[in-house]
Amino acid sequence: MSNKNSSTEEKSMNVSDISTIKDILFGQDIQSIEERFNEINEKIGDVEGDIGNNIDALRKQTDEHLKVLDKRVEDKMAELEMQMKQHVKELEKQIRNVSKSDKQSLAEMLQQLSVSLIKGEK
Repeated sequence: MSNKNSSTEEKSMNVSDISTIKDILFGQDIQSIEERFNEINEKIGDVEGDIGNNIDALRKQTDEHLKVLDKRVEDKMAELEMQMKQHVKELEKQIRNVSKSDKQSLAEMLQQLSVSLIKGEK
């Protein structure tokens, strides 16, 4: 059994020794890389936050523009509807006037026809 314990102790020492050697050889480089990695992660987080803020601002601006456009369309449609109603009234008035003049012309023609018929019978 002591053979097993000594084998475990040797492995433990070997791993410990390797870690120590690794720290000695690469310690500063690893630390520098980790610092740089953390800085990059922070910058990425900042950029993500900025992008999110920009998207929100753009969404808000787009919504405002859509509301303005919607209002313009509503106003223009109301204006066009009012103009159309006015044109319809004017056309109806013209139709009534044409009808009156047509009635008068027809009445005059009928009167002339009746006069000519009466004269023709005599």
